[in-house]
Amino acid sequence: MYTRARTRVRSSVGLTHQIPVMVGLHQGSALSPYLFNVVIDVITQDVRDEAPWCMMFADDIVLCSTNRTELERKVESWRKSLED
Repeated sequence: MYTRARTRVRSSVGLTHQIPVMVGLHQGSALSPYLFNVVIDVITQDVRDEAPWCMMFADDIVLCSTNRTELERKVESWRKSLED
C-alpha cells in the first residue's frame, strides 16, 4: 500500500506533477488513524492517566489537573515521553 506512493498538489492554478511520498501516512486512508493510534498508545503508555485526567481524540490530547503545578508536570512528562 505504501510502496512507490505518489501524490499531486491541487491549487488555484492547477495540479502539480506527481511527487513521491517518502515519509508519513496517507491522508484520508482508513489505515492512517489506526496506525497512529497503535503508535501513540505504545509511546504514551507510561504517562497516560485515566479519563477525565487524560483523554485522546484522534490526534488531540487533553490533559486535566486540579492545579497549574500538576498540569505543568504532566505536560513535561508527555513532552519527554514523546521526545524519547
